[in-house]
Amino acid sequence: MPRVLPPSDRQESLLLTQRELLGEIAQLRRDEDYLLLKVRQAREQVRYYEGLLTLMRRDLGKAPGLSDLVRRLG
Repeated sequence: MPRVLPPSDRQESLLLTQRELLGEIAQLRRDEDYLLLKVRQAREQVRYYEGLLTLMRRDLGKAPGLSDLVRRLG
């Protein structure tokens, strides 16, 4: 048969559990904020490199001389 706690012990136990859960929720929110920041940074990087690719395709599509290609890629 399960042990029944006195009301004061039960209340303390519930308050402790509540504090632990609120702490865990706060940590999960911080983790979520961090991950959202990382996703935003990754998207910015993708846009940056897509822009570079667009410029390279445009510039390399003009059939520049060999020295110009080496200068741009180096």
